[in-house]
Amino acid sequence: MPKKIIVTTGDPAGCGPYITLKAIEELKGRDAQFFVIGDKQILSRFGFYKKSGKQVNLIALSTPGINKIKPGYVSKVSGLASISYIDCALKTMEERGIKRLVTAPLSKEAVQLNLPDFKGHSEYLADYFKCKIEMMMVSPKLKTVLFTRHIPFGKVPRYITESNLNRTFELVFESLKNIFKIKNPKIAVASLNPHAGRETFLGSEEKIICKAISGFAGNFYGPYPSDSLFTETAIKKHDCIIALYHDQGMIPFKLLSMKTGVNFTPGLPIIRTSPAHGIAADIMRAGGKPFVSTMVEAIKLALRLSI
Repeated sequence: MPKKIIVTTGDPAGCGPYITLKAIEELKGRDAQFFVIGDKQILSRFGFYKKSGKQVNLIALSTPGINKIKPGYVSKVSGLASISYIDCALKTMEERGIKRLVTAPLSKEAVQLNLPDFKGHSEYLADYFKCKIEMMMVSPKLKTVLFTRHIPFGKVPRYITESNLNRTFELVFESLKNIFKIKNPKIAVASLNPHAGRETFLGSEEKIICKAISGFAGNFYGPYPSDSLFTETAIKKHDCIIALYHDQGMIPFKLLSMKTGVNFTPGLPIIRTSPAHGIAADIMRAGGKPFVSTMVEAIKLALRLSI
C-alpha cells in the first residue's frame, strides 16, 4: 500500500512550488501517494505542471490576491498563503490519518506580516501539537541538532541549564533510536566557549554540560571544541552532534551538505521534514532554476522514517 505524504508548497513567491513539482516528478515510481497543498494559479505558472500534476492529489487553495504574486518578492499575501497551506495540511492529516509532512521553505518575514509572533515552521507545529521539539539537520554526511535555534546569540548562555540539556538529550536519543533505528546512538556535544573552556576563565557553561552528560554515560560525549568537532574524523565517530547555537551547527552543516541537507523535527507525533535552505528569492527574481536535490532528499527521508 502506498505511503501517503502531504507536501506544502511554501512561499508562493519562492522556490517551493517549483521544487515541489520537480522533486515529485523525479521520484515517480516510488511507492507513495502525494497530496500537494498550494494555489493552482501559482503551480500552473510552470510549464511542466500538467505533466507532474498527474502524479499528485492537488489540494488547491484560493488565496485572495494570489494572482499578484511576483517570483522572488515576498509580501503579506505570500505570507498568508504560506501559513494557510500549513493549516490546511494539519487539517488534512487529521482527517485522513496521514503521518508524513514535507514543508517547502517559507519566508518568516512574510508570515510575520500576518502573524507577528511567528518564529518558524518548527515552532508553529510544536504549538499546534503542544509538544517540545528539536531541530535536527540530516544529510548522508552528518546529523546535527541545534540546542538553541532562532534566538540572539547573547541569550544563548542563559538557556544552557541542566534541565534544558537533559530534555534535549532525551529527545535526541529517543529519536535516533526509535525513528532512525540506530541501536546504540553515540552523540557528541559541542562546547560554547573556545577550547571547551572547562576549568578556565572562559565560563561555567562547560561544567553544566558535563554534569548533564554524566547522566547519560555511554551515549553522550564532550563537550568538545567546535573547531575540531565537525572534522571528518570526529563526525565518523558519532551518530549525531549537538550544537549549542544556530550558526555553530548550520555553518559546517551547509558547507558539508548544502545540496543534500534536510531539516527533521524530533518530538512531533508525525514525521516532518523540510529542505535545509530558504526560499531562494534571488534565484526566483532572476528567473533561474533552484536546485531540487534537497527537496528530493526531504521527501525520501520522510518516506523512509516512521513514528
